Amino acid sequence: MSNEGYLGRELYSERMFPTKYDVLAYEVISRKTRVQIFQQVSSMLRTFTFRSKHDDIGSFYYGLMSNLKRRKGVTDFADLLSKASIQEMNRRSTKDYGVFSRDKDEGEFFKLLIYADEKDYLLILDMIDLLSYSVLERFKKGSSEKIDELINEVFRHNGIGYELVKGHVIHKGNEITHLEMIRPALLYLSDPLYSTANKEMLDAFSKFRENKFKDAIHQANKAFESTMKIIIHKNNWSIVNRNPKKKSPSVQAASANLLIDTILEHAQLNLLIDTTLEHGDLEKFHKTALEGMRNSLQTLASLRNAHGGHGEGNEIIETHKRHCEFALHMTASNIIYLIKTYG
Repeated sequence: MSNEGYLGRELYSERMFPTKYDVLAYEVISRKTRVQIFQQVSSMLRTFTFRSKHDDIGSFYYGLMSNLKRRKGVTDFADLLSKASIQEMNRRSTKDYGVFSRDKDEGEFFKLLIYADEKDYLLILDMIDLLSYSVLERFKKGSSEKIDELINEVFRHNGIGYELVKGHVIHKGNEITHLEMIRPALLYLSDPLYSTANKEMLDAFSKFRENKFKDAIHQANKAFESTMKIIIHKNNWSIVNRNPKKKSPSVQAASANLLIDTILEHAQLNLLIDTTLEHGDLEKFHKTALEGMRNSLQTLASLRNAHGGHGEGNEIIETHKRHCEFALHMTASNIIYLIKTYG
């Protein structure tokens, strides 16, 4: 039985020789992928309803292009294309993909998407990210999910290692890890209660996508700490200090009977973990799991300190991609555990 999605019923070659990608593409986004996004998205958007009666498809694309030009510091979209791409675009002006017949701003957006160099993946991903987020903001509920599903299907079909989740482009990394840890963690964090942690986790993936691995590790740690603080505040737990000889600002605040949110504002990782371990009627298995989590998180914190610019002195320490992937995966799995157990 064939599968049907946004791309339609599978063709014979797709049924007989289903495409499998052992290695996902991250730094090259093919022309085919981008043309398929144009063909599907440009049609689908016209079926959606805007939140405001003053909006229309023209103002939507005008907003997209104005935002993009401002972010990139250009006045003409062609400034973001190579000379070779501009020449190709001009050659195809009479024999195109249907994009030249569009309104000015819509045409510019999709021309840039299609004719950008396939190795200029950051520009392409920024455009897709901006498109998805703008749909989330300006169209009625459910529209964003449909656009994201459509683009994700095109990505999967072409072996592109990214996925749209809640209006943000996310690096998938290992497929199983992404499905089992990264995506569920972001879905849990989409609860408004965890908005701070959600923003920090999304920032971590954004930094990872830009190859800013130290910043990504730092943001991942912040996301985990924020998750713990929210859970502690939600459950009204008192701060626990297992090292009374070394009083922290949070312990001093506690002795002064200040509000718990003021205490939590200054709480450090070890205090947060101690507090989490102390509270709750846990079975032995869960206590063992939490102790194991503590060791993992201390490793993660050490990784951040060793590679995060804290007193490196004359020694240049390179943060590798694998360090960052470890940090992101570890953070995601622990966030899921905490929210499932206490949140």
